[in-house]
Amino acid sequence: MTLAEELERLHRLHEAGALTDEEFAAAKARLLSDSSGQQRSSPVVGWRLRERLQDGRFWAMLLHLSLLLNITLPGFALVVPFLIWQLGKDRFPELDAHGKNAANFVMSYLIYGACVAAVGFIVSLIPLGITLSLPLWYGFAVAVVLCVFYVAWQANQGRLVKYPLAIPFFV
Repeated sequence: MTLAEELERLHRLHEAGALTDEEFAAAKARLLSDSSGQQRSSPVVGWRLRERLQDGRFWAMLLHLSLLLNITLPGFALVVPFLIWQLGKDRFPELDAHGKNAANFVMSYLIYGACVAAVGFIVSLIPLGITLSLPLWYGFAVAVVLCVFYVAWQANQGRLVKYPLAIPFFV
């Protein structure tokens, strides 16, 4: 359990009346000081990298956000999430479901992207077709980015949310 989660748990116990003010203050002081009695450098916000790297939710979020690499480095949206999924699924069991979800998303949206490309090509053959097909492409790109951010945020909260319209190739 991270420091922030422990502090939140103490706060809930205090709010529920299970801890008196004195007990809450003593427990909070114990949490905020390390074994040598010194205060931690960032007590409440304190998402330390070492703690985050031991958290499966962090890796699930990173797996989903790595899909956005395709915007700047095409092809990496296939490699990086696959590596995170395969290398981390034994250590973090919840990562397996997120990896399958991301793989379903990539394959489904490659199919949908091909359909959008075909429609865009056909529409571009008519006069002013480019003007009509560009919003189609931008809309598709915005939808993909919003889906990735939403699912990554939910993964960081510890929830598995399926991508909209993703075909379940892996169950």
